[in-house]
Amino acid sequence: MTFSEYGITIPAHKHSGEITTICPKCSPERKKKNIKCLSVNLDKSVWHCHHCGWNGFLKSEPIEKKIYVKPDWKNKTELSNQVVKWFEGRGINQETLKFWKISEGLEFMPQVGKEVNTIQFNYFNDQNELINVKYRDGAKNFKLHKGSQLIFYGLNAFKSDLKAFLCEGEVDLLSLYQSGYKNVLSVPNGANLKNNNLEYLDEVADKFINVPEFYLCFDNDNAGRRLRDEIAERLGKERCKYIEFKDCKDANECLQKYGIQGIIESVSQPKEFPLEGVFTVKDIENEIDDIYINGLEPGLKIGHPNFDNHLTFVPGYITTITGIPGHGKSDFLDEIILRLHFKHGWRNAYYSPENKPTELHFSKLARKVLGKSFEGKDKMSMQELRQVKEALNNKVWFVKPEKDFTLDSILNHVKSLKFRFGLDSFVIDAWNKLEHKFGQSETKYIGESMDKLGMFCENYKLHCFLVAHPTKIMKDKQTGKYEVPNLYNISGSANFFNKTDNGLTVYRDFIDNITTVHIQKVKFNHWGKVGYSDFQYHLNSGRYIENGIGYSSDSWIQLIQSEFEYSNEFINDIVLNKKLDLPF
Repeated sequence: MTFSEYGITIPAHKHSGEITTICPKCSPERKKKNIKCLSVNLDKSVWHCHHCGWNGFLKSEPIEKKIYVKPDWKNKTELSNQVVKWFEGRGINQETLKFWKISEGLEFMPQVGKEVNTIQFNYFNDQNELINVKYRDGAKNFKLHKGSQLIFYGLNAFKSDLKAFLCEGEVDLLSLYQSGYKNVLSVPNGANLKNNNLEYLDEVADKFINVPEFYLCFDNDNAGRRLRDEIAERLGKERCKYIEFKDCKDANECLQKYGIQGIIESVSQPKEFPLEGVFTVKDIENEIDDIYINGLEPGLKIGHPNFDNHLTFVPGYITTITGIPGHGKSDFLDEIILRLHFKHGWRNAYYSPENKPTELHFSKLARKVLGKSFEGKDKMSMQELRQVKEALNNKVWFVKPEKDFTLDSILNHVKSLKFRFGLDSFVIDAWNKLEHKFGQSETKYIGESMDKLGMFCENYKLHCFLVAHPTKIMKDKQTGKYEVPNLYNISGSANFFNKTDNGLTVYRDFIDNITTVHIQKVKFNHWGKVGYSDFQYHLNSGRYIENGIGYSSDSWIQLIQSEFEYSNEFINDIVLNKKLDLPF
């Protein structure tokens, strides 16, 4: 809503502060019609009339729920002899094809640039509504129905109180179903070595709560094993087992090579995920081979070249951030969080009493995203505000426990978000804002807490950003500037340095407007190296500019919008593995 929609006139040059203007309710009826009796606070978007008492505020439109396109169900399941024979060649009979309502028809395929005959896998939800369609042509090109929602294939036959089988493709699902395993689902978009879009898992989190056991039947290759591990972490490894189909890549290859008996034998020998903290070489044999073949997994870059040379980020670890109060620790951390989201799709949860109230914290995030302030002559529009709310909704969460603020309480909230939404990282800002119950020496307490935090991050594959304040820092007598604190200066214990994986200090020179980020600890040298990176701080947007490069007034939303649309529309290997070079 805008002031003009309430009949309130605001001078064109005014965007912030307080003004007085004519009240549209009572001024037309008064003898002195031009008396300005309505006070308006432009920053808070509220008003009050001192004559008639009329008051109110601008109502923000609710965040619009994403609207998906539903394909038309044509109910044509008769298949040509050519398609039936193709499935029979893969061990799938007509009875199975009819049950799953496999169809056939002409469809434009962008990979070949023309309309061709396709096999059509119809995705129904648990209400038997057609939600999506995956098309496959004879050249093994795929696409999903444009604008449709990603959901599991097989939901229309799924039972949430029975053990479930999850696989990587529709033909693997048909193979398991034909072998007698009826409660089976397939992911809609395959597996990816980079980032797997698991939004389809978000939609069924409630349905999966009561499933007693999951059998993960993904391809036995690097991408399949990565997807298997990511989904197991979401569902809880304690109720997951995985299947390896003899010497085959997947279930359908096993069906073709060994028949139904081969599938049954493979499923009868499920493999358990390793016990927590106990491994044999055999347990991690595939991971060892992956490193040998593909190299060490690099960390994720945020798009500041010099900083990226010194530090990158990987789920499962802790980065501790310190700095003198007022030097921008939290602000630079927001820059990292938002860049990880818009560049890599990371989802984050904040426990951040340092940034209260929450709506003020959101305003700081919004101005970084849009490149515009909440106030002043370049103030973002209401439409832009709605846009950034939609972009960050269900991507960023703010944790504020009702009962206590202990580390255990925060971690329990984070664990729930990990299960339901596939969280990638979380922020504790700051350590001194937690509720601490020592009962022992502070050094021992901090050491045990950091161990607990590290194990939590490893078990749930989450990256923790921990902000911790230093002790009182002295000024240099000659320059009058504060010394740069290091991780050993953090108040409480040297364990903050000893037990964190990565560590950095944010230090700002207010005279020269230079913020120097000192990277003081990096766990592995393939993630980066100790050093520093200089930034200028752009006041209006809150963005950091490295080496004179990096600020743009463009909205980060538009810069990556195509990335998410495109992964939903095309799922062939070339597209899924294409690297998008964003301009930050």
